[in-house]
Amino acid sequence: MQRLRLGLAPYLLILPSFIYLAVFFAWPMGRSLQLAFVRDSQILPVLSEPQEDADVVGRLPMQIEVAVVDRLKTEELLPNGRTRPVYWFKVVGEAENGDTIEGWVHQKNLFIKSRTESDTARVVSGEGAKEWTLDYIERMVNDYRFQEALKTTLLLIVLILPIQFVLAITMALVLQSRLRGNTLFLYIYAIPLGISDLAAGLVWVTIFTQRGYLNTFLQQLGLIDQPYIFLSADRQHWMIVAIVLAEVWRATSIVMVIVVSGLQAIPHEYLEAGELFGANLWQRLRHIILPLLKPSLQVALILRTILAFQVFAVVVAITGGRVLTVLAYETYRWYDPGDSGFNNPNMAAAYAGFIMLISLAFALVYLRTVRTQEEAARE
Repeated sequence: MQRLRLGLAPYLLILPSFIYLAVFFAWPMGRSLQLAFVRDSQILPVLSEPQEDADVVGRLPMQIEVAVVDRLKTEELLPNGRTRPVYWFKVVGEAENGDTIEGWVHQKNLFIKSRTESDTARVVSGEGAKEWTLDYIERMVNDYRFQEALKTTLLLIVLILPIQFVLAITMALVLQSRLRGNTLFLYIYAIPLGISDLAAGLVWVTIFTQRGYLNTFLQQLGLIDQPYIFLSADRQHWMIVAIVLAEVWRATSIVMVIVVSGLQAIPHEYLEAGELFGANLWQRLRHIILPLLKPSLQVALILRTILAFQVFAVVVAITGGRVLTVLAYETYRWYDPGDSGFNNPNMAAAYAGFIMLISLAFALVYLRTVRTQEEAARE
């Protein structure tokens, strides 16, 4: 019995993790994918006889015109004992696949001007139906802002990640060098960690705006006579520069923390041995530090790439989201129920699902390419 309890202990310890993943990851992801690939619609079942339990001979979509070829008046018994007239109509209409359907439908499902005289009617209600569809994915791909958002997002990743990793490794090496006052450097480096995305964007807007700090500084130096408009629709390259600087300033510290933890796991004997054999700083960095940092760099790459695909508030603060757009902003624009949005959760889910899939693809690439020698040898 004691061995059985010890054998179950690891599973009991990881049970909360499975519950957390199921509740906060698997279920929301499944719902999001359902919104992206499932369409809620109404269809009208057409019956073989004017009876509720008759066989269904076909289904008609909503809001189509149908021809009324026959009608039948019946009586419906009300709860108070009285009766009221109820009409059944024999209609002919066209299904979504082009087939012609003829059968009986109840008056509650049609809009007809005259129950006794009109020869046409319109389908207005039916029963709920869910169907798998790629319409939302096709609409997303064909959206005129999709390609622009994808290109801008990938461009930001290509520009931001190399700068961040070079700076993060440099900052981590400064902290590990045990220089006098390196604790002060840690506090300075950690300041952006306490700043939100939106606040970081607003900080850099105040720098690059027409009356911002940069223009004021350049005018005081006499380099320009009048303020230069950096952030405008015809100068999108400056918007890219401002977004890159804001993201590098805000999120490099996250990478630095991961790199510092990786550096602390490297035995000092390896570095001392390299120094003893005459390796300079660059050689130690290339042949000792970076190979041993691969697990930490792998984690940092995955984290920063995922966060880069989700960049939103900085872009909105600097560009407004309309001049220069990214995938996360397009997700918000399709979901937003306000005047500036489309109030379409299905399209928003399609964009969100695309961001998730492309993030997973990048993560798999990192897991395959940034590997230690032990991981490569196990395959």
